[in-house]
Amino acid sequence: GVTTHFLAVKEDITVQKKQEEKILHQANYDSLTNLPNRFLTLDRLSQLIKKSQRSKQQAAVLFLDLDDFKKINDSMSHEVGDQLLVQAAARLRDSVRDGDTVSRLGGDEFIVLMGNLKSADDAYPVAEKLLQCFRNTFQLDGRELSVTVSIGIAIYPEDGSSPAELLRNADAAMYHSKEQGRNAYHYFTTAMNQGVSRRLQLEEQLHGALDRHEFHLCYQPMIDIKTNTIVAAEALLRWNNVALGCISPEEFIPITEKTGQIVSIGQFVLRQALAMTARCQQLQAEFKMAINFSPLQFRDPDLLQQIQNALKQAGVSSESLELEITEGVLMSGYSYIDETLKSLSKSGVDISMDDFGTGFSSLSYLRSYPFSILKIDRSFINDIMVDPADRELVNAAIAMAHSLGIKVVAEGVETLEQLTHLKGQGCEIAQGYYFSKPLPDDEFIRLLEAGPQIERG
Repeated sequence: GVTTHFLAVKEDITVQKKQEEKILHQANYDSLTNLPNRFLTLDRLSQLIKKSQRSKQQAAVLFLDLDDFKKINDSMSHEVGDQLLVQAAARLRDSVRDGDTVSRLGGDEFIVLMGNLKSADDAYPVAEKLLQCFRNTFQLDGRELSVTVSIGIAIYPEDGSSPAELLRNADAAMYHSKEQGRNAYHYFTTAMNQGVSRRLQLEEQLHGALDRHEFHLCYQPMIDIKTNTIVAAEALLRWNNVALGCISPEEFIPITEKTGQIVSIGQFVLRQALAMTARCQQLQAEFKMAINFSPLQFRDPDLLQQIQNALKQAGVSSESLELEITEGVLMSGYSYIDETLKSLSKSGVDISMDDFGTGFSSLSYLRSYPFSILKIDRSFINDIMVDPADRELVNAAIAMAHSLGIKVVAEGVETLEQLTHLKGQGCEIAQGYYFSKPLPDDEFIRLLEAGPQIERG
């Protein structure tokens, strides 16, 4: 029974182990930023709560959301948005204490977990540092871009005893920071849950709102300043919900863009507005209709065909349509936008740059795309008689547009003094409460029936 030989079978499992580690990493870490993902965040938060219970200390959950990220992502391309997320993640990692967790919850949402707090005030220095790390501009796709962040803070145990509750309340505090002007942080209070409840109500009621016929359009006249006659109208979407009443577009439009519902709603607006155009042209043959288009609508390569079909269905010519877009559409990076706009322009559709002066304004867009109209945002018109800087900007915008052969529309005209100044600068078209508020279709028709000239409202 003496062993003189033995046979050993050896298998190298290095590759297998590395593969297992890779799979484990992918399951727990975000592939873009290499930060802990939602799954690992919830696990670490659970562990942090247990540790805080044992040590009888407090903990903090900081919920961070990049301000206007969706606008940047949609207007400058998703690749640029990804670059921003990677750079933001690196800055956040460098701004927290040793032992704190920085994670990406999803989209442009980040989480910071802090333990070993003696009081809620201990989260304050870190929140300040997180805000400050966004003070320097980001280098994205050869451009400098200023980005800010809104932060909400929930403290364990007073703001919640479970991961879900703490995250929900930190999220509510973050939204409060956005509502208060962004680029700030706020600690959670129980009153903030009302705002979260409101957004959830709106999202719930938006589902099926089209089928329930809750949307309608109002029309604000656009006036030729020289002749004081109505030459066009802007179609403006309104929502009257059975449960919630009348909801402001400023409140529900961002939600429809977030959920993607803006596409189907936009098609509804196009059909309704062009049908109204046909009615108006029975009273005034040269009447035009201005319709706003969201950047999300331009994701559809069939948009050109949809517009042409809607014009045909309504029985109006392409010269009847003014398509209003913001600079965000032009910066979205979709290859077919240039072709779509040029085709629409060649067919007779007026292309209008909306909200000029509020975005990433670039003269190159006015030169590179077939714009025939420039709309100066109401925020600049509002103070032209009291703010020299706004007055100079408006004057310069009018002169620049005219040098490029582009007509100018002034939004938000409310006084005779504003109108007189704009007329003196050669602005062609004005709209605003000085003339009329937005009107339901039948009221607008009665306004046209009274004659093309309009008396001040």
